Amino acid sequence: MKRLSVFAVLFLVLLSSSSIASPAYVPSFGHFAILLHDVSPAYLPQLQQITAVIDEYDLQNETYLFVIPDHGGKMPIWKYGAFMEFLEELEREGYHIELHGYTHVGDEFDCNATVAERKLELGLKALSYLNVTPKYFIAPRYALSRAALEVLLRHNLTVIGRDFLYFPNGTVEPICNREYTWYIPSFLLPYQLASAESVYLNLNGTFFLSIHPRAVNNKAGMEFLREFLKFVEENKELLKRSHGSRVGEGR
Repeated sequence: MKRLSVFAVLFLVLLSSSSIASPAYVPSFGHFAILLHDVSPAYLPQLQQITAVIDEYDLQNETYLFVIPDHGGKMPIWKYGAFMEFLEELEREGYHIELHGYTHVGDEFDCNATVAERKLELGLKALSYLNVTPKYFIAPRYALSRAALEVLLRHNLTVIGRDFLYFPNGTVEPICNREYTWYIPSFLLPYQLASAESVYLNLNGTFFLSIHPRAVNNKAGMEFLREFLKFVEENKELLKRSHGSRVGEGR
């Protein structure tokens, strides 16, 4: 397939940017946060490659690791010493360890309250081996029943969805949660990168960048990650000043 022309890229970027709603600025996350999904022993080499890039740009504190406690019902994290040591080291560096379902089999949290309570208890117990109590939860595939959501909120977890953030106090806020690197082909790299940069600069809210191991670990995906995180670091102070002035104007 032919590489996208400059004009095609610009058109698609403008179209994407014009569709931005009014996502919230979430103080606990700041202007930018990386949501690293599917953190599991199954993807340890890929996770090491991803976090090495994040480390290059000192974005450890902006990165949230959503751990699958027992991937597929066959990989309980506490039985994988190297993986547990890897997570412990990342936490010491400033990464946040959070919860991503329990087995990640199907839409496991699209369930009744009893099932949700049991899976949550098991997930929390698994993370307790790391001496971690998560603050945030992402349901596998973002699939979540109302009953399961209520269980999570009762446990004081903030739930991150595809388009909304659900707080334990009952508040719901729209968010900008984008994933640009799902098995991205090389010809789409210029568009994806230009689109992400445009959204990031023009967003008066928190920009959530979602990443999945393996899906991002091809040549184009890793190039996107490296170039975009460099862009974020180069524009961090600009965005802080811009956001501060907008807040002062009483958005």
